[in-house]
Amino acid sequence: MRIEDIKNSVKPLLPSPLRKALRGLLNYVQRIGRWLIILWQVRGVSVADQFRLVLSALASPLLSLRNLWQWQDPVLLFDTAVRVPTVGFFNIRKQCDDLWHVLPWRERQIVQCLRRLLKPGDTFIDAGANIGVYTVLASKLVGQHGRVLAVEMMPDTAQCLRQTIELNQLSNVELIEYALSQTAGETVSAVVTPGKFGQARISSNVEKHKGHRALSVQTTTLDALSNGLSSIRLIKMDLEGAELGAIQGGMSMLSRTDAVIYESWGRRRGPNDPVEAELTALGFTVERLDGNNRLAIRSAPVKNEADDA
Repeated sequence: MRIEDIKNSVKPLLPSPLRKALRGLLNYVQRIGRWLIILWQVRGVSVADQFRLVLSALASPLLSLRNLWQWQDPVLLFDTAVRVPTVGFFNIRKQCDDLWHVLPWRERQIVQCLRRLLKPGDTFIDAGANIGVYTVLASKLVGQHGRVLAVEMMPDTAQCLRQTIELNQLSNVELIEYALSQTAGETVSAVVTPGKFGQARISSNVEKHKGHRALSVQTTTLDALSNGLSSIRLIKMDLEGAELGAIQGGMSMLSRTDAVIYESWGRRRGPNDPVEAELTALGFTVERLDGNNRLAIRSAPVKNEADDA
C-alpha cells in the first residue's frame, strides 16, 4: 500500500484538531528537510556568500514556525550568489522563492527528462524561465551548436535571468521578454505576489488579486518566436495557467516539436484537460512526469538538421 493511501485511510479516524496539529508538525519537518537538501545541493560563490547561506539555514528552525498550515518557500535572509554544482551560478534575491527554484531536487523528473531528451545541436524553449535553472542546464546539454530560447515576461525576473546568462557565459541563449499568449502584440496585465516570483501570471481581472503587484506586459506567440526554426526538440512550459493560450498560439511550432513538458497543477487531467486534448490532437502522447507536470511526446521525432551534421 502506498504512503498516500495509508494517509487517506487513517485521516478520517483522527479528530479534526489532531489532524491539524499533525499537518502543522509534518509541514515543519518538511521545511527543515528542505534546508538540508539546500545545503547539500547549493554552495555560496564566495566565503561571504557561503556564510549568508549557512546563516539563513541556521535561522530556518525559528522562521519555519510561521504559518505552519500554509506553503512556505525556503528563503535567504540576504541577496546571495550561489553555485549549484550540477547546474551553474545564480544570483538569489533575498526573502523570495528564487532559492527554491534553483534546486535540481525540486523537480527531479524534469531534470532527468532534459538530460535524456536534449542532445548537442538541439533547440530548447524555456517558457516561463524564471531565473533560469532549466535555461542553464539546457544550454550545456545542447552545446555551442544548439540553441535555447528563454522566455520570461516579468521585467525584474528577466533582469535576474539576464544576469544568470552572463554569469554562466551562455552564448547560445536568447532572452525573450514577453508573455506567451494566443495572440502577439497585445498589452495584458500580469500579477505577482511579493516574494513569489515563480507564481507570476497573466490575469484578466487584476482586482481579484488583492495584495499582488500588477503591471502591463506585451504578448508574443510561440509561432512568432520560433519563426525560422526547422525543429524544436523540447519545450518546457511553466506559465501558471496560461499554457492553453500559449499552445493555441503555437500550432505551427508544435508541428515541428518533438516533446513538451507542461505544468498541470490545479487543472483537470486526462481527456477533460484542454491542454492535453490540444496536444493529443496534434499527435502527442501525454504521460505523467510527477504530481504537477506532464510530458507530451511524439512517437516519431521531427527531423533535426543537426542530426545530419
